[in-house]
Amino acid sequence: MKKVLLAVMALILNTFLFSCTSDSIAETDSLYKTQATEGDDSNPPPPPPKK
Repeated sequence: MKKVLLAVMALILNTFLFSCTSDSIAETDSLYKTQATEGDDSNPPPPPPKK
């Protein structure tokens, strides 16, 4: 009986992991696209000399 109760509880708690809203493919793909900015490949350049 205890195993059945644990299995039912696992099924019920697992339903909370699913989202009720569906995301579009464009929104999902935009999560994985990164844009390189200055300094991503190595150390950032030093500041210009002061005059």
